[in-house]
Amino acid sequence: MNNNNILQRVSRKRWNPLLREWVIMAPATGVRPWSGALVEPVRNELPGYDPECYLCPGVERAGGKKNPDYTGVYVFDNDFPSLSMDYRLPGDGTAMGDEQPARGICRVVCFSPRHNLTLPEMEEAEVHGVFRTLRSQFAELSVTPGIEHVMIFENRGIAIGVSNPHPHGQIYSTDFVPKIPAIRYEQASKHMSEKGSCLFCSIIENEIDDGSRIVTENEHFAAFVPYFARLTFEIILIPRRHVPFITELTGEELLSLARIHREILIRYDNLFRMPFPNITVFQNCPCAGNHDPKPYHFHIEFLPPLRSRDKLKYMAGFESGGGNIINPSLPEESAGVLRELSTIHYTKRS
Repeated sequence: MNNNNILQRVSRKRWNPLLREWVIMAPATGVRPWSGALVEPVRNELPGYDPECYLCPGVERAGGKKNPDYTGVYVFDNDFPSLSMDYRLPGDGTAMGDEQPARGICRVVCFSPRHNLTLPEMEEAEVHGVFRTLRSQFAELSVTPGIEHVMIFENRGIAIGVSNPHPHGQIYSTDFVPKIPAIRYEQASKHMSEKGSCLFCSIIENEIDDGSRIVTENEHFAAFVPYFARLTFEIILIPRRHVPFITELTGEELLSLARIHREILIRYDNLFRMPFPNITVFQNCPCAGNHDPKPYHFHIEFLPPLRSRDKLKYMAGFESGGGNIINPSLPEESAGVLRELSTIHYTKRS
C-alpha cells in the first residue's frame, strides 16, 4: 500500500453542526475481514395486486376497514397507531416520574395502487403526484390543534424491518418536537442568532464550493453526501432557496424536488442492482407556536443502512453505549460512487 492509500485510510473525526456531535470516519474498517451476517441482495418479483395485502385497493385491512378502489395516492389513518389524539391515562404520573399519553396522528400514504411499483420505478408525473399529496398532508396536519411537529418518512426494505412491501410512506404528527429535529432547530436558531445567517445555507454553500461530495444537483436543489455523514451512502437533499417548510416550495420547485428525489432513488437501486434499503425522512421546521421558522431550512435525509452490497451498518458497543457514530467510509469516496451511476433504472435498461 502506497503512502497516498495509507493517508486515505487514516481515521479522522468531523464535527456535525446539525446534531452537535463528532462523527468518526474510519475507512480502514471498511476493508477488514468480515465473517458476520450478510444481507441477501435479491429482488423478489411481486404481483401488481395482492389480495392478502392490506394496502392494496379493495382489500379489508386488519383493523376491519376496507380500502376503496383507489387509482392514485391513498392516505388513511393508521389502524394500529403508535400515537393517537384520543389516548388517555389514569392519574398524573408514576413513581418513576412524569407519564403522559402518547398523543398524535399517524397516517399511511400508499404511493400507488400497484403492489409492486416503487418510487424510483414510477414515472416522474406519478412521483410528483405523491409529493403534492405529502405537501397537502403537511399543510393540514401542521395546523391541527395540539400538533407541534409533523414527520413524513418512508421505510423501505426488509433490512429496515418493513413488513409490507407495498410501496408506502408514513406520517407521524406529534404533540412534542422529537429529539433530532429539536436539536437541529436549536443549532439553526443559535447560528442565526450569533451569525445572522442560516446554518443550512452555509452547509450548502460549502458543499457546492468543494464539489467532491455532490451527488447531483439541479436549478433548485442540491444533493450531497455530507462532510459529516454518519452512514456510507447517506445523502442530504436540500433546496437552494431558504424555506422552512415543504409548503413554501413553489409549484416549479416541488416538481423539481420530485424529479431529483426520484433520480436519487434510481441511483441507489442501480448501485447494487436491487431495491435499495433506505429510510427517507422529510425534515420540516417544527410547527410548534414557540418555534420561529426563520432559522430553519427544509431538507430531506436519505439514511440507507447498507455499508456495502451485502453488509449492514450496525450500531454496536461504542456507538450504542457512547453515542458517537463510526462511519466505515469517506463521504468523498461514497459520493464519487453515487455520482457515476446511471439515472435510468436498471430494470428499464436493455
